[in-house]
Amino acid sequence: MLVTNQPQFLNNANIKYYKTAPNTQRSYQPQFSGVSTKASSVIADKYDNFTEWIANNYYKKLYNSKFAKSFIEHTKGKAWNNMTTHMSALGSTLISSMYIIRTLENDKLDHEKRKTLAINDLLTWGISTAMAYLADAKLGNWWDGVTTRFTANYLLDNKKAKRVSTLGDWNPKDIRFMMENWSDLVNARIDKINAKIKSPEYKGGRKLLEKVEKQAYTSVRDFNLDVLKNRKLTTLIDGMGVLKSLFVFGMIYRYVVPVLVMKPANWIGQYIHNKKAAQNNENAQKA
Repeated sequence: MLVTNQPQFLNNANIKYYKTAPNTQRSYQPQFSGVSTKASSVIADKYDNFTEWIANNYYKKLYNSKFAKSFIEHTKGKAWNNMTTHMSALGSTLISSMYIIRTLENDKLDHEKRKTLAINDLLTWGISTAMAYLADAKLGNWWDGVTTRFTANYLLDNKKAKRVSTLGDWNPKDIRFMMENWSDLVNARIDKINAKIKSPEYKGGRKLLEKVEKQAYTSVRDFNLDVLKNRKLTTLIDGMGVLKSLFVFGMIYRYVVPVLVMKPANWIGQYIHNKKAAQNNENAQKA
């Protein structure tokens, strides 16, 4: 959507400056507030301690392990940076391997039938995995747009998530414009604040705010983590990505590929069987 007017938060005097971390080292720390009773405060403290223990004893050790570093290094690209896709592929690999082994060991089937079915299972797994990864990656940019529109609608329905006290009363329909021009919008507000600080009514040598580095967001999830800081919205955005990957894998593995590979698998199985039979006949004649 083309936006001709700047979002209203530029004119809000209460805007605060949050310096964003580099894209390679983002962090999100939930902030709990509004505890009304002593019991709820104790529960919140215990919950914080529990999550801190998990972070230090599980996630930190896992992320610092050699396996995790190697895995992250080889999956930096956008097409590969999807744990749901990897786990779906792993699960399908295990199931397909089990089917292939059990098919080859099934004495109730004749030798030719076993090989044909095993080839069918192998082709189904290989083609399904390749197509699922390809389709999931190709849908990435389109799904980012869907997720951004979903976020805008969520913000329209949940006014508190807009952080009006900090950003002003801005229109969620402008969220893409804000993401793409974030540093320019914040710097424009910082210039206004600095000009006001320099005015005669301000005394005492207050330190001027520094401008932010060039920062534009291509991911609404990153924008939410750095700017909106809404925990529920983060969960919903992550769920959108999981939904997309599971749908792609489910459709391809269950409906698309099995229909496509049945005939090729039968052809390949028959070809291998005929070639083996011809070789056996040739060996028998030589003997």
